[in-house]
Amino acid sequence: MSIFNIAFPALRTLALGLLAAATLGAADARADDALDQARLKAAFVLNFMKFTTWPEARTPDAATLTLCATDGHPLAGQLHELEGRDVRGLGVRIAPPTDNDFRACDVVFVTAADAATLQALQRATAARPMLTISDRAGFIDRGGMIEMKLINGRTRFDINLAAARAAGLTLSSQLLQLAARVVQ
Repeated sequence: MSIFNIAFPALRTLALGLLAAATLGAADARADDALDQARLKAAFVLNFMKFTTWPEARTPDAATLTLCATDGHPLAGQLHELEGRDVRGLGVRIAPPTDNDFRACDVVFVTAADAATLQALQRATAARPMLTISDRAGFIDRGGMIEMKLINGRTRFDINLAAARAAGLTLSSQLLQLAARVVQ
């Protein structure tokens, strides 16, 4: 028996093991990248809130800004990390909407932009000042206010200024300058 017959199965096993380890490592890196991306998007949401001005009579509980999301774990749960953070002297409170009822929300992060959710959200936004944010493609074209997206590996955002103004919100000029696109 030659050394090649003995060494080949061992080398093949070693190569397969290394390939498996590399594949698992790549999956872990992608998961870390996804988590880092979710953290970054949550930080963007916080900053969008900081650069938005609501009218004086915005909520019954004037000491907080209520952030709602259309699913239980938006951005891999990273929006929950914003609970208690300070936005212009107001504490952030995280609360899920109940049965597409967004009346208690000051900010809504839309994760699943289905037709029923968007219609309920548009009705609620028309009734009161509510900042709407999503990372879904085409969100501002459907009446949303801020749409986050990935361009060349960087998180960018578009703004529907007309929708924000119609809801009685004022977006900072600094925020508008940073936007990739502003729809009047």
